[in-house]
Amino acid sequence: MHSRSLVLAGLVACAQALDTVQYGAFLATATYSVANQLGFFTENGLNVVYNQVPNSTAAFASILNGEYDILTATVDNALNYRFNQNQNVTVIGQLDQGPDLVLASIPSITSIDQLKGKPIIVDSPLSGYAYLLQDVLATHGLTLANNDYYFMTVGGTPGRFSALVNEALPNGTAVYATILTYPFAVEGEALSPGQAPNILARISDVVAPVTSSAFTIRQSSLSNKAENALLTRFMASMYAANKFLLNPKYKPCAIQALVKQLGVSQAVAAQEYASATNLLSGEVSPPHNDFTVNPTGILNDVDIRKQFGGFSVPAAFNFVAALVPGVGKLIDYSVRNAAIAQYNRHPLTGNCTMSCKLRV
Repeated sequence: MHSRSLVLAGLVACAQALDTVQYGAFLATATYSVANQLGFFTENGLNVVYNQVPNSTAAFASILNGEYDILTATVDNALNYRFNQNQNVTVIGQLDQGPDLVLASIPSITSIDQLKGKPIIVDSPLSGYAYLLQDVLATHGLTLANNDYYFMTVGGTPGRFSALVNEALPNGTAVYATILTYPFAVEGEALSPGQAPNILARISDVVAPVTSSAFTIRQSSLSNKAENALLTRFMASMYAANKFLLNPKYKPCAIQALVKQLGVSQAVAAQEYASATNLLSGEVSPPHNDFTVNPTGILNDVDIRKQFGGFSVPAAFNFVAALVPGVGKLIDYSVRNAAIAQYNRHPLTGNCTMSCKLRV
C-alpha cells in the first residue's frame, strides 16, 4: 500500500505544471546531480534546464543578457567581472571549495619541470583557474612573466579534458597539460594505463581553502519579484540536495545519483562522492554548509589574482570591505536566506526510488 502511495504521489508531481529555470554550468556538480536525479527540483515545482556553458565569456554574457536565470561558475570570474569590468553580477552563495582541483598532464609528462616551454590549455588566461595555475607553477620555479610556459585558450573543463585525453585539440595542436576538477580528475584516473592523465599537483596542497564554484546571478534579478521567487525555490532545492549529499546516511543513494547523472561505474561514482564530500575541498561551505562564502577562501582567491596582476582597481582598493555581504554588494545572501527559510518551513526530501524523469 505504501509503495502504491509513492507511485501515485510521483504521478501527481509529474502531472503538475513546472516552472522553468535556465541554469548555466560548466559541469554537473554532485549537488546538482542529486537534485536532478532524486527529484529535489520537481518536488519544488521546478523544471531546471541544464545549459552546458562553453567558456566563461559566454557564460557571463548569458547571465547578464537574461538567457540564464542563474549560473554556477568560479568565484574568480565574478571578482573579475564585478571589480575589473564593473558588471553587476552578484554571488548569492558558495557551492564548493574546488573538489579534485588538479594540474593534470598527458601520460608522457611526469613532472612540472617538463612543462617548461610548453602551452597549458585554459578556459581563459584572465579568469577562472588561470591564476591558481600560475601560483602552483610558481612554486616549482616556472613563471608566465619569464615565458617559462604560455596559456592557450580552449574553453571549459569538458573540452579541455577531452583534449588532454586525446593529447591534441581538434585541429591537431598538441596538448600537454591543463587544470581539471570534479568529475574529470577521477574519470581520468579510471582510464587505462597509457591513456590516464598524470596528476602533477593538487591545488589544495598549495593553497587552501579556496572558494571555487559560486551561485551567480545578475543583480537586477534581486529586485524582480518573480525572478527572486524562482531563484529562491532553485536555491532551496540545491540546499536540500547538498544536505542530502553531505549526510553519510544517504551515501548509497547519492552514489547512485552520480552513476546516473555522470554515466560512470559504481566504483568511479564512489570516488566522485569522496571528492564531492571532502571537508577541505568538496562541495562544502564551512562551518554550517549553508552556502556561505568562506571568507578565507575568497580572500585567497583575491590575493592570488592580485599577486599576478589580475586586478585593474586602484592600489588602495579595499577588498575586505568590498567582500562584506550586503545589498548592492558582490555577495548578497538575501536569496540564500529566503531559500533556507523556505526549506525549514517545507523540507524537501527527494526520492531514492523514483522520479518523473531521470536525466543523464
